[in-house]
Amino acid sequence: MTAKKKTIGDAFGGQLTTLEEQRAIWADALHPDAIWEGPMFETPVVFIGHGAVSRFFELLLRVVPRFATQVTGYYPTSDPDTIIIESHGGGPTADGRTTYTQRYFSLITSKNGLAFRMREYCNPFQTYKAFGKEHWERETAAIMALNAPWPASQPRDPITLPPVK
Repeated sequence: MTAKKKTIGDAFGGQLTTLEEQRAIWADALHPDAIWEGPMFETPVVFIGHGAVSRFFELLLRVVPRFATQVTGYYPTSDPDTIIIESHGGGPTADGRTTYTQRYFSLITSKNGLAFRMREYCNPFQTYKAFGKEHWERETAAIMALNAPWPASQPRDPITLPPVK
């Protein structure tokens, strides 16, 4: 019997996972050319490539170890590999200081059953509250420094917002 491939939902289901377990999930769930975009932050973020996207997810789980999401709306698109979901999620922060609470609209594209492109719209102030704004900006900048070159398999976003600062 073969083991069932892991999905991103396996990491974001509210269960504690070790770094090794998370990395096994990323190996199963992320396309090598994966991209995660957060265009709504004061300094927009984009993580390019399996390595950078997985490090971003690891940051999320370091700050909110029991992070979980619940889909409240699912909207197919004309592309059978792309969906739009509305969800909410969060969990208590690792330092016990607060609870991360967020609402998302996400445009998600899969390729060969793997997470290929994720663009999430959320309330950045909720993120800054839970992560600490300076910590968020420092950590996401360090992760973006690991970005792979833009993959030929991914079209660029036709709308690029400059940082607000």
